[in-house]
Amino acid sequence: MDPWISHLVTFLGGLLIGIVGNYVANRWSEKSKVKDKEKARKKEYLDLKNQMPKLFDEIKQDLENPEFKNCREFFVSPSQKVLVNHSKPAFFYYEDQHENLMSNIRSLEHANFIIDITPGNLPKYQFKEEFIKLIIGE
Repeated sequence: MDPWISHLVTFLGGLLIGIVGNYVANRWSEKSKVKDKEKARKKEYLDLKNQMPKLFDEIKQDLENPEFKNCREFFVSPSQKVLVNHSKPAFFYYEDQHENLMSNIRSLEHANFIIDITPGNLPKYQFKEEFIKLIIGE
């Protein structure tokens, strides 16, 4: 066999090994980053849950109710005495039943677990699917 064919085969073999090795390393790195991100989000969720266990228990109970299986929206009201006219199903959380409720809601919003969708005067929010999966998956 000619020496140049031998060199060409060796070069192509090395090139192939380099390409495959780079691909495998990148895939492994991406998977590791995703796992790290999921782990950080779970920790953030658990930290918030420890700060407001009563609220999380009520939210979980509401979300597991079969009648509200697809309900994702909720209002924050000063008390049950405040009446709200709304057409779609929604949960209600009352400031007189949860200490520092608005502060806790802001923490959930800051963590990107809920979004503010307030249409008028009464605060209205929507749970994000990531939060629902975390709270129901416990």
